Amino acid sequence: MRFLIALLLTPLLIIPAFAQTNSQTLPTEKGTLDVKLSYDDIIPGQQTKLNVDFINPQTKKIQEHIDYRITVSKDGEAVFGPIPLTHTSIGSVKIPVEFVDKGIHLVEFEIEGILFQPIPLEKVSFEVAVGESNQPTPIADNKNGGGCLIATAAYGS
Repeated sequence: MRFLIALLLTPLLIIPAFAQTNSQTLPTEKGTLDVKLSYDDIIPGQQTKLNVDFINPQTKKIQEHIDYRITVSKDGEAVFGPIPLTHTSIGSVKIPVEFVDKGIHLVEFEIEGILFQPIPLEKVSFEVAVGESNQPTPIADNKNGGGCLIATAAYGS
């Protein structure tokens, strides 16, 4: 009986060891939000799910009600998006993207609203290497600045 239980549990212990998730969290230009981008290894020509969490930098929790756009480009040409201004009520999204070619892709987020309040446009960008090392790397010089009045009102002090 123990052998059967061990036999049934072995795949559950082995499968997660092979899954590799690439992940990085970067602040928007003014530091109003942190954006976490994660994904499994990308195989060119197959759909990949980009997992995105919008995080309140003060509470370190997922921020609900975010208005955003996303664009994925390679060599200056869009391969996905830009999508129209989109709202996530839960603060996390999974976006299916097909990376056709190997090479460096730019994944750019534009944030325009938090908690149903418009904010001045803030951006954050990641580089994603397809067919190479898949670890996202920051490309934007993100300034650590004061944020905005609306963000202060929404987040507190």
